[in-house]
Amino acid sequence: MFLGLGCQIPAAGKFEQLRKGMSESEVVALLGQPSSKTPPQMNKNGQVDVPAFWQYGDNLSTFATGAMFKDQPPSDRVWVVFFDADGRTTSWQKPAWDE
Repeated sequence: MFLGLGCQIPAAGKFEQLRKGMSESEVVALLGQPSSKTPPQMNKNGQVDVPAFWQYGDNLSTFATGAMFKDQPPSDRVWVVFFDADGRTTSWQKPAWDE
């Protein structure tokens, strides 16, 4: 897991501009650097259990949870962008409190 600079959160209205198929560089241009990056989690058969994802808005609690439980899906307390094997966006989620 990569820990970015502080608890980066998307600027108002930017998260809604995400589109399927965007490259990692396009996501950075739109949202800025994520607060953490997690590579894909593979199972014993070499299949992806949890896709690669970036989180925005991490705090100490979400950093600690992500570090301890690397094979778990991302927190529902942060903004998350999921990527495929080619580094293209597949989906995203807002924090539960922002629904």
